[in-house]
Amino acid sequence: MYRYFFRFVVTSLTILTANLLTNALSNYMVSYKNQYKPFTFTLLGMVIIVVVFYPLFMKLEDWVKSISVKFIRSGNTLAGKYLGLTLTFTMGILVLCYFYAKVWYHIDLLSILFHGNIKGYI
Repeated sequence: MYRYFFRFVVTSLTILTANLLTNALSNYMVSYKNQYKPFTFTLLGMVIIVVVFYPLFMKLEDWVKSISVKFIRSGNTLAGKYLGLTLTFTMGILVLCYFYAKVWYHIDLLSILFHGNIKGYI
């Protein structure tokens, strides 16, 4: 059971991280679309995305897995096997939530949480 939960955690964090990076690169590239002809920009953009993301996707799962293993090991010593994995997953989701809110809504969740204004955003 633990192995399936671990795979779910690593896969979920990998998917969300890759999507966040893909969106950030796409948004950056689209800001230059008016400087090129549409077909040229489309081909150039597709080539850049493949060149950047092919090695990134090949390594991203390994990076997330190694980071997750480090967090889980520290969580296991503090909270036990399942609770450590659950806390690691929750921390990963919260970090990704911060960056998604920053990209999608241009808001800083940390300052909102520290100032107690979370009610207006839920």
